[in-house]
Amino acid sequence: MTANCHCGAVSVAIDSKPDFINECNCSLCRKSGGAWGYFPTSSVRTIGKTVFFSRNDKAAPAVEIHACEICAATTHWVLTDAFREQNPAIDQMGVNMRLFDPDTLSGVEVRFPNGRDWNGESDFGYRRESFVISERNRW
Repeated sequence: MTANCHCGAVSVAIDSKPDFINECNCSLCRKSGGAWGYFPTSSVRTIGKTVFFSRNDKAAPAVEIHACEICAATTHWVLTDAFREQNPAIDQMGVNMRLFDPDTLSGVEVRFPNGRDWNGESDFGYRRESFVISERNRW
């Protein structure tokens, strides 16, 4: 599956649909417009020039959010070097599933974690019920 940013300068290819999509409401996800599918880094290919941002409100941000340098569409995130050094067993990146045509995501569950109120230490709660993307339940 391949998707592009709005202007087409950046493409993101994934080997398969994600197991689920997280539509988080933390300030970073909400303001970047990300709805994340999670993948091992080896199953994602990005082409094109991006710029990135890491949270400046966290002492040790875990991710760098990437966006097209031309149209500014959020494309993906990668783990920061600092996070990978502290967590070498974690091999993950996030892809903004909003780049993909919703019809290609039929059968994927959309979850709504409450990242805004999450303390970063325990499991986060959910702000509403999840649903599965289908013709009847469009995303």
